[in-house]
Amino acid sequence: MDKRICIKCGISYPLQEKYFALAHGSTTRFITKCRECVKEYQRQYREDKQEELSDGMYTIKEESIETQKHRMLKAFNYIHLQAFGEAMTENIYWCKKDDHVQITDEVCSKCDKTMEKIGFVDYNEGDK
Repeated sequence: MDKRICIKCGISYPLQEKYFALAHGSTTRFITKCRECVKEYQRQYREDKQEELSDGMYTIKEESIETQKHRMLKAFNYIHLQAFGEAMTENIYWCKKDDHVQITDEVCSKCDKTMEKIGFVDYNEGDK
């Protein structure tokens, strides 16, 4: 019976599927690491990934006011484009206090504060 030495742990095992997994897409070739070493590697990999996730890998970054305005304009213009089939031509006003956007006047309909005029966005083909 053939034997193979695991390249990770150096232990000699019989060349069987019980000790070595078949190589991807093969019915005759075996991988060079024993099943125990592969299992240990996968366990360590999972633990390392969990540590990365717990270290704040997916924290939400704060955006600047200018970035917020730009995103708001693009969203508002996209909705207008879908509803009416044409890009915005009116000016858009934005309330900093509650992120309210409207077209009509310079006073917020929610909080009655003066709104900032932020213009309008013309869509290019690449922005859609």
